[in-house]
Amino acid sequence: MSDAVFTRMSDIESESVQWLWEGRIPFGKVTLLESEPGVGKSTLTLELAARVSRGAPMPLMKTHAEPANVVIFSGDDGLADTVRPRLDLAGADLTRIWAVDREIDKDDVAKLKPALIIIDPLPCYICLACERNPVEVMRKLGELGRATGAAILAAQCVSGDMKDDWAPEFYGTPRTVLQLTPIGHGGRRLGLSKSNLRHMPEVHPLVYYFDHEEQQARIINWTDGI
Repeated sequence: MSDAVFTRMSDIESESVQWLWEGRIPFGKVTLLESEPGVGKSTLTLELAARVSRGAPMPLMKTHAEPANVVIFSGDDGLADTVRPRLDLAGADLTRIWAVDREIDKDDVAKLKPALIIIDPLPCYICLACERNPVEVMRKLGELGRATGAAILAAQCVSGDMKDDWAPEFYGTPRTVLQLTPIGHGGRRLGLSKSNLRHMPEVHPLVYYFDHEEQQARIINWTDGI
């Protein structure tokens, strides 16, 4: 006898997509942030974490939110000498940001109810996950997003033909993919390279720059990148 469960579509209530960052990072789903090595993905993820922790608008947005918790898996950077100083510079409410050092499931974050879960870098997370298949790890992250309602932001380096190492199914779970590239005068351009949720030309690329303080970088001067 089949175990399939059928749901009549007339019994499904329509819902609109909810966004942590309109057009770029949806709640309850996986977003990939990609760039070549050394471009500054981690600095960007911590800037966004700081905004969420204090309820500040996302860059170039006006809507404030309630301050919310953030969970961070940092596989490369030290928490004391890199992650904490960057969060300090970004003005984070550190009482709302939690670090974790293993694969995450919904029960781990049930009490924290994070609005944002950051995986940085994704390959390190894949290496420690119980399931070594990158496609399965990505699917589990998709399930985590659906179960918790949190926005899942996973960062990874991609250079040359590295994308060929991932099966096409790897990119099936992320609903959006953000691309970070360097531009002149030390700037960075953040564009959208994939979206299953929004007509891509509607989401303009953005540009920002760095202000370096005490060997750490702080993001400043967000502008429309058109």
